[in-house]
Amino acid sequence: MNRFAILVILFTYYLVWLLLPIFELEDKVWLFPLPSKYAVILPILLVNVGVFLVVSFLGLLLVHRYEVKE
Repeated sequence: MNRFAILVILFTYYLVWLLLPIFELEDKVWLFPLPSKYAVILPILLVNVGVFLVVSFLGLLLVHRYEVKE
C-alpha cells in the first residue's frame, strides 16, 4: 500500500471520529474507543509538544553558538 492511501485512510478515520457527536453515533460505533473530545485534544497536544521541541532545540543552538563566540 502506498503512502497516499494510508494518509487518506487515516484522514477519513479521523474525520469520522471527529463527526460522530454531530450524528449522535458516539457510543454506537465500536471502531472508535475514545470519546470524540480526544479527536480535538490530541492534535492540539501534539502541536504544542512539537513546537516546544523545536523552540528548545533552537534555543540550545543559540546558547551553544553564544558560548563558542566567547
